[in-house]
Amino acid sequence: MALPLGVGTGALLTATMIFVMSLPTSGSLSVFAAVIALAVSIPAWLLGLCLLGGPAWWWLHRRDVRSPGAGAAVGAVLTGLSAATMLLTCGQPFRPGGVVDSPWSLFVGLVAIGAVVGLQTVAFAYRVRT
Repeated sequence: MALPLGVGTGALLTATMIFVMSLPTSGSLSVFAAVIALAVSIPAWLLGLCLLGGPAWWWLHRRDVRSPGAGAAVGAVLTGLSAATMLLTCGQPFRPGGVVDSPWSLFVGLVAIGAVVGLQTVAFAYRVRT
């Protein structure tokens, strides 16, 4: 259950961020941008959590590091690395004047979302079941 929760949270927060960031430049097309962001971010978060988050979680679990803070830190670092790679390799759509004004605000937003997803996923996975 932690995986679908993380994917859903990451995708919804990403779509919300794109909606808010594209309002000044896109106006009414912001809803369309948010829907596209949601459709694209679901598989992106799923792949990221499976290919990057899974091995990182396994490594932390084997070392008995199970705190939500560690999950948030790992989520932020892995999302930051992924977002930096995306911005460096596909930087053309993220130039100022595109959907968002600043690629750095997009980067910081994605890192913050990664921290929330990491925190929430670890907290859910290790919660006390009664």
